[in-house]
Amino acid sequence: MVSVYIGVFFIAIGILVKKFPNLMAGYNHLSQKEKENAIANGLPTFGCAVFVVMGLVSISGYFLGIWLDQPGIGDGLGVMVTLVGVVVLIVFGNRFTRERTR
Repeated sequence: MVSVYIGVFFIAIGILVKKFPNLMAGYNHLSQKEKENAIANGLPTFGCAVFVVMGLVSISGYFLGIWLDQPGIGDGLGVMVTLVGVVVLIVFGNRFTRERTR
């Protein structure tokens, strides 16, 4: 059941990041031009999408564990989803601040 709570927490963070991009780590240290590029290129939308997917994977892992009759599957999934999500945000999120693409 903890995986469901973690998933709901990730989805809530995703919605908050979409509305308040300052919640993302490192966003306040960007220059004004980089902040404008990040907004124009859709960094808050990307952050929201990553967090929502992280939440949905965490929730679906819990129900997959129940369906397969192995509830232990969802136990470590929260940590794994967090680690993979952070890597995706760091690696691909940097591309949104460089140049204006739109």
